[in-house]
Amino acid sequence: MRVIKNPKEMTKASRETRAKGKTIGFVPTLGYLHDGHKALISAAKKENDVVIVSRFVNPLQFRAKAFAVYPRDEKMDIAICRDAGVDCLFSPSTEAMYPEGFDTSVEVEDLTGRLEGARIRWHYRGVTTVVAKLFNIVQPDRAYFGKKDAHQLAILKRMTDDLNFPIRIVSVATRRAGDGLALSSRNSMLTPEERVAAVVIPRSVKAVAQMVKSGNRDRAGMSKTLRAMIEKEPNAKVDFAAVVDAETLRDDVYGASTLVYTAVFVGGKRLTDNMVVKSKT
Repeated sequence: MRVIKNPKEMTKASRETRAKGKTIGFVPTLGYLHDGHKALISAAKKENDVVIVSRFVNPLQFRAKAFAVYPRDEKMDIAICRDAGVDCLFSPSTEAMYPEGFDTSVEVEDLTGRLEGARIRWHYRGVTTVVAKLFNIVQPDRAYFGKKDAHQLAILKRMTDDLNFPIRIVSVATRRAGDGLALSSRNSMLTPEERVAAVVIPRSVKAVAQMVKSGNRDRAGMSKTLRAMIEKEPNAKVDFAAVVDAETLRDDVYGASTLVYTAVFVGGKRLTDNMVVKSKT
C-alpha cells in the first residue's frame, strides 16, 4: 500500500491508474478509522479495481477547539487500510491542502440551509470545499459515504451533480454497535457514562420512524416527540431534530421516503443519527 502526502503526487498516481483502464473507488475520511469506514472500503473494493482512502482532519469544518481535540492516529489508520486491502492512503497536511493564499470555497446554497444548516452553514461549506478538492485531486470513478449524516450526503450528491463531477456517489448503510449506536470516530471521546447515555439516540430515532411507518403525517409533532424522547436522558441535549422529506429535506413535501434525523450533544460531543423510511400514503 502506498501512502501519499503530496496532492500533485496523488493526482499523478490516479492518472496513471486510469491510463491503465482501471477504475478507482474513493473513501474520504477524517481518519481515526473504525468498522464503519471498513464497510465503506469493503463496498469500494467490490466495485473497483483500485481503492484510495483519504485521511484529513479538515479545519474548515470545525471550530478551533473541536479541531484541536479531534482524535488522530495515523499509524492505526495505516494499519487498518493495509489490512483492509486499500491500494493507496492519501494523507495530506493542512498546509498541502490549503496553501498560503487559498481563497476559494464551494457551497450548495439551498440544501445547506435546510435542517440545521442555516446555523452551521460554515461547517457544510467546509465539507463541500474539501470534498470538491479531494475529487479533483483523486479523480475517482466512485466515492463512498455512509448514510449516518443524511444532510451531508444530500448536499454532496447535489454538489456532484451541479458541478458535473464524473463521479458516482455511493451511499453505504450505517454501521452500528450491538446496542444500536451509530459508529463514529467521536464515540471514542465519550466517557463510559456518556456512552451508555448515547443509546437513547438510536432508540428514539427508531421509535419515531415507526410512527412514520404507521401513517403519522404530523411532522412538526413527530419532531417535537423525537426531541422530547432524547432529552429524557439527562446527559443528552438535542441540537436539532427533524422529520422531513428524504429528498428535498422539506417538512411540507411528502415524497416516497421520509427522513427522521437528529444531531445530539452528549457530554459536549455532537453525534448524528437518522433513519429513512417509506412514507405511508
